Amino acid sequence: MSDFFRRMPPLKQNVLLGLLAVAVAMPMYTATNIVYGDRPGISLATFVDDAVPFLPFSILGYALVYVFIFLPVFTISNRAIFTRVFYGFLLISFIALPFFIFFPVRVPRPGVPTQESFFYWGVAFNYVLDKPVNAFPSLHIANAVFAAACCVKLSPRVGLWGIIAATLITISTLTVRQHFLADLVAATAIALAVYFVLVHKVIRREIQSGGGAALVFAPRTAFWVLYLYVIFLGIAGLLFMAGLRFAPVLPTN
Repeated sequence: MSDFFRRMPPLKQNVLLGLLAVAVAMPMYTATNIVYGDRPGISLATFVDDAVPFLPFSILGYALVYVFIFLPVFTISNRAIFTRVFYGFLLISFIALPFFIFFPVRVPRPGVPTQESFFYWGVAFNYVLDKPVNAFPSLHIANAVFAAACCVKLSPRVGLWGIIAATLITISTLTVRQHFLADLVAATAIALAVYFVLVHKVIRREIQSGGGAALVFAPRTAFWVLYLYVIFLGIAGLLFMAGLRFAPVLPTN
């Protein structure tokens, strides 16, 4: 199996490792979300959280993270660097897990008055799938920030797009009423700490050894994240137009 993996092109290796990371990390989040989803939680609300408006259309930014986490997959061609990125994503989930279990934070949610608007329908879909727990730290933000950070030094063009996308994702977690400001701060700190501990030194070493442009794929390869996002939205749009609806989503405290 290892020989077969080594013979694969770097991009296919990345895709396989990326899917493996999701397969390992997702059950940790999902299991705790289901098991602890109905228990009371701590509120970390501040005046900033109270002032942020609920913007259903920002679900488009919130949903972006589900493909954006693959930005390093389509950017980094160097095996030593990408292996560290792979372990970094897993480490972020392992760091967050004890907080989800022993420091439950619960985010109040507004009700969804209609599911006949695509944006409101998207918010309802998210609320049904993801209970208002597992909030601190935000894996949504941690994964987005980490993905962008891993690309900035290697490919400034891709990294700039990554910073913009990560910022939109971060803001959306507040405007969709999925996270508090404190979740944002903690997630960003964890993501950057993991990046500098695991990834940054390896990137610097590989650049100094003369890797240069050979460390990354052509910038256009990163457009696969956009293609996947369009496909994701297309599938969601088809489900909406096909009449998929959920039980009424009422406000939660």
